[in-house]
Amino acid sequence: MQERTIEQRTADAVLQASGSVRIGGKTYEIAPPTLATLIMVSALTSKLPQQKPDQEKAVQYALAVAKDCAVIGDIAAALILGAKRIKKRRLWGLLPNPDLRRLSRRILEDAGIQETAAAIFEMLAQMQIGDFFALTASLIEVNLLRQTREAVETTTASGA
Repeated sequence: MQERTIEQRTADAVLQASGSVRIGGKTYEIAPPTLATLIMVSALTSKLPQQKPDQEKAVQYALAVAKDCAVIGDIAAALILGAKRIKKRRLWGLLPNPDLRRLSRRILEDAGIQETAAAIFEMLAQMQIGDFFALTASLIEVNLLRQTREAVETTTASGA
C-alpha cells in the first residue's frame, strides 16, 4: 500500500472522503468520520470487560474475557458503516440495526484476530481523534474556567 501524503490526508479529512478497509477477505468502504460515529464507538467500547490485561497470564486473560468480547465485531462494523447509516436503518429504535448485526457477525466469523485488530486501528486512525481530543479538551477547559470564575465571584460577593 502506498503511503498517502499529508496533503492527501488533509484533503480527505476536509472533504470527508471515505476510505476502505479489507477485513475477512472482503473490502468495505468506510463511512466518513463523524462525531456521531466516534460517540457510538465509545459507547460500544465501554461494553468491553473492565479487567486489566495481565501480560504474564495472557492465555488465561484471553480465555476469561473472550466470552464478553463479541462487541469487538460491533465496534469494527460501526466504524465501517458509520452512525448515520446505522441509525437510519434501525427499526423505530426498538431493534438492533440489521446491517450492524450482519456485518459484526461476518467479521467475528470470517476475520482473523490480527486482521481485525489491524483494521480497527486503521479505521480509528482515520477518525480524526486528535481533533476530537483538542475540541473536547478546549471545551472542558472553558467549562472549568467558568466554574472557577463563578466560585470566585460567589466568594467575593459573599465576602464583600
